[in-house]
Amino acid sequence: MPRALHRHVTRRGTIAGVANALADPSRAAMLEILMSGEAHPIGVLVRRVGVSAATASSHLQRLAAANLVVVDSVGRERRVRLAGAQVAELLERLATVAGPDAADAPAIDQLRFARTCYDHLAGHLGVAIVERLEALGWLYRTSDTLEPASGLLAWLASRGHPVAADSRRPLSRACLDWTEGVPHLAGRTGAALCALARSERWVVPVRASRVLRLTTRGRRALLDELGLALR
Repeated sequence: MPRALHRHVTRRGTIAGVANALADPSRAAMLEILMSGEAHPIGVLVRRVGVSAATASSHLQRLAAANLVVVDSVGRERRVRLAGAQVAELLERLATVAGPDAADAPAIDQLRFARTCYDHLAGHLGVAIVERLEALGWLYRTSDTLEPASGLLAWLASRGHPVAADSRRPLSRACLDWTEGVPHLAGRTGAALCALARSERWVVPVRASRVLRLTTRGRRALLDELGLALR
């Protein structure tokens, strides 16, 4: 396990405690919803997971105690979000280890092509973009990460999405993709790339999920901007 993930998982309680928090199907379903990177009202989680408000509150207390989610008060409403990008990376890695569930095959097929993994692009689309950026010399793969070149940072800035300055989060990270088995781009650079794709509507969310649909505009933009042709 990468050192940053190890620190995050063991900072509060034990690894066994985190594993126990993940063991309940309803709590796992809540985390899957939160993998979109967005904050959701507790009522939304109640409806989508199909549990009572009291049960949802109990589950969220367990997840918060394991440092997996954060519950914020927005006026009189309480909203839930993942505790950070490292939690999304942990969940993505666990999904890789667990492997696909045959019963969830239709949902997995939707997730496989394009989805968000917290605030960056994942699935076939995310991996294809990484491979193309490498071919352009804008991204370099090392033993444990993906390093952006100045060309990629300049391109993102020119499109109105400069990489944010944040000493608490790495510039880039190789996040092992659950469905593709190879890394997609995470960290601040991955977040900027995803923000560009979403703001320009190259990708749009499918219903209330983290599944993304690549638009006709997006296909054209990826071809024009990066020389990436997707089927």
